[in-house]
Amino acid sequence: MGRAAKYQQITDWIHNRIAAGELSGGDRLESENEISALFGISRQTVRHALGNLEQEGILTRVQGSGTYVKGGVAAGGPGPLSQTVTIISTYVDGYIFPRILQAMVKTLEKSGYSAKIMFTNNHIETERRFLERLLAEGSRDPLIVEPVMSALPNPNLVYYRRLQSAGIPILFFHSYYPELSIPHVSMNDVQVGRIAAEYLLAQGHTRIGGIFKADDGQGRRRYAGFVEAMRVAGAAVREERISWIDTQEMRDSLQLSPRILKRLAQCSACICYNDELAHIVTGLCEEQGIRIPEDLSLISVDNSELARLNAVPLTSVAHPLEVLGEKVAENMLQMIRTPGFDATYEFDPQLEIRASVARYGEI
Repeated sequence: MGRAAKYQQITDWIHNRIAAGELSGGDRLESENEISALFGISRQTVRHALGNLEQEGILTRVQGSGTYVKGGVAAGGPGPLSQTVTIISTYVDGYIFPRILQAMVKTLEKSGYSAKIMFTNNHIETERRFLERLLAEGSRDPLIVEPVMSALPNPNLVYYRRLQSAGIPILFFHSYYPELSIPHVSMNDVQVGRIAAEYLLAQGHTRIGGIFKADDGQGRRRYAGFVEAMRVAGAAVREERISWIDTQEMRDSLQLSPRILKRLAQCSACICYNDELAHIVTGLCEEQGIRIPEDLSLISVDNSELARLNAVPLTSVAHPLEVLGEKVAENMLQMIRTPGFDATYEFDPQLEIRASVARYGEI
């Protein structure tokens, strides 16, 4: 085995231990002699590998003490928090994200903070890479995160716990990982589903279907609110009227048609997860000669420009957009100033009524 391959063994070994949580900021590494004996290689190769990791900002050497994972107390203390807030969002080009992120950044900048934004595209592996990088660099940036597929088990929770242990303030927006004790700023999504269903029920609809996202926590909570409203009203929730979709199906919208339309066949109304999905459903219905709202009433979520520009303007639960972005930034600033501050805040939803819902039996 060549020297380069032996050197890579050591760097991979250290990277993997950090990623797995075996090593955290401030942990002392084995001595050069111990690593040399473990791998059966020369101290010169070990020293070269550790030196390169030090240049990458992953390790730091303390004379007379040893080599430490960067960012911890033993390596000189965690130090003050950075004046840069790292924001990890799912998307850059969604119909609501630019306005939320712009408001977030603007509010942070007013208080003297800059922002660094990264996008996961709702991919768990991308989220993992970002978090590993922050840990490896010993980043002291406060962290604002939109969770990735928050309704599913997530293997990245260990990284959030390690960042918390390093004293990094973390605030989720839009959703949260229920397994973590980390605050969030979002809509009250249970109430979103409830008021959407209550409005349809008030218009005389009882055969109400729904299309919800299965891999986002918002979808699960909106469904829970829908079910609660239906049960209070004594209306049946029938599984055959409910469709669950995931992020990939949203991207491949044309493949939704057969399953979605079959489940809506016996419905007089439908709650859609968001405006984007309602816009897709409008197109599918138009292709099949299903009239909105005459044959099917639609109600959606976000009250975006897409809701106003839809072929039939959508009745939609309003998303706070810029106000939410400002609140996220304000609460993060408060977390920085007052460690232990409970930054969780959920916005009560409001309904914007347009033409996509008809009173049952009047058309």
